[in-house]
Amino acid sequence: MIWTGPTASYDSSTQYFIPEHLKNDFGKIDAALRGFMTEPRLAKMEKVAGKRSRKVLTVFENTHHAHNISAILRTIDAFGFLDLFFLYSNQEMRFRTADTIDRGASQWLMPKRLVSIEKCSHILKQNGYKIILVSLPDFSRTAQHYSEKIPSFSSNQFDSTAFKEFMGDKKIALIFGSELHGVSPEWQNHADAYISVEMYGFMESLNVSVCAGIILQALREFFEKSSENHLLSDLERKLVIEHWIAKTCSNAYEYITNRKPELLPWFEYVRSGNFFQPMISLNDLTLKPDKP
Repeated sequence: MIWTGPTASYDSSTQYFIPEHLKNDFGKIDAALRGFMTEPRLAKMEKVAGKRSRKVLTVFENTHHAHNISAILRTIDAFGFLDLFFLYSNQEMRFRTADTIDRGASQWLMPKRLVSIEKCSHILKQNGYKIILVSLPDFSRTAQHYSEKIPSFSSNQFDSTAFKEFMGDKKIALIFGSELHGVSPEWQNHADAYISVEMYGFMESLNVSVCAGIILQALREFFEKSSENHLLSDLERKLVIEHWIAKTCSNAYEYITNRKPELLPWFEYVRSGNFFQPMISLNDLTLKPDKP
């Protein structure tokens, strides 16, 4: 179900939030704008949304190389995932994408920006994620804060009984660190496991986008085989399609403003993607999610 108001009980199976005063408009932007889009384009949206999964959320920590970010965004989209966090401890830092590499992939994803590892971890735990740090197989970048108390898996072990038992019915938050230093030491206090890509040659590391591609493909295959409910719920799928329509339909803002002004608040809300609001306990007033 989708959480539809601040007084409603929170269902951790989704982090999609529709404010009480807008919930009656859900679906009306789809109805208003659908006629302006071609049938093949709508069919493509329906097909892709039907394959989307929210079992994996990717976290970029202080990653700033535009080419790397853009390549990973394409990979997230290609393997059918949706949600991602940009975590920047330096609030002045901004992520950039390279248009020739991104090729519009970012418009089909649901990003959020955070500024604190502690807050990010708290939100992920509250929303049912296993926090998994992406590391080199020899842990050379994380040696000083490597914890032997938590398990580690390579991407070719996802079919193992140990990994299946470790995962249970949880979701995965993959933490990718900065290009130079890897993940921050603070993650040791929050992580549930390490994931690496097994390598067999002279090279001791992979480009972060290549690493992400191998891991995301392996995780997609894992969930396809092991989980019966790894795809979007019907309500999530409909909301994502409405977001895509509002975001990509030509002259949508002008039409809604002039012909359907009563839908403008919902149009702006759904187009912005503000409905993706991972939440912590409603009783916890000290760690509120960062603004989009």
